[in-house]
Amino acid sequence: MTDPNVIAAGTAGLTAAVISQIPGIDANAVIGAFCGALLFSVSAKGLSLWVRLVYLLISFVIGYLGGPAILGSYLEHSAASAFVGATIAVTAGLRAIESVRTLDLRSWLGGKK
Repeated sequence: MTDPNVIAAGTAGLTAAVISQIPGIDANAVIGAFCGALLFSVSAKGLSLWVRLVYLLISFVIGYLGGPAILGSYLEHSAASAFVGATIAVTAGLRAIESVRTLDLRSWLGGKK
């Protein structure tokens, strides 16, 4: 029986290939964002398949839209900037959420506990 991760990766890869054929879409950024999102999704071992698929989609969209916009002046190719953006998008978001959850404003502002 085929592993569900292989089926999900194949389906997502086919979707990225189809999206890259739409006129006006930067195919290099699509492939870079897909590779970065897939790298994050595959490396997130402790999460369920559905959670990883949601993170794959979020990472892909943020990588495609935000990677070239934010890193375009630093990285020449849109594929590289989309890859970096997709790879760090969900990781940075999850770390920010965890930091806000554990933030103690009283100790941060110098007050007594």
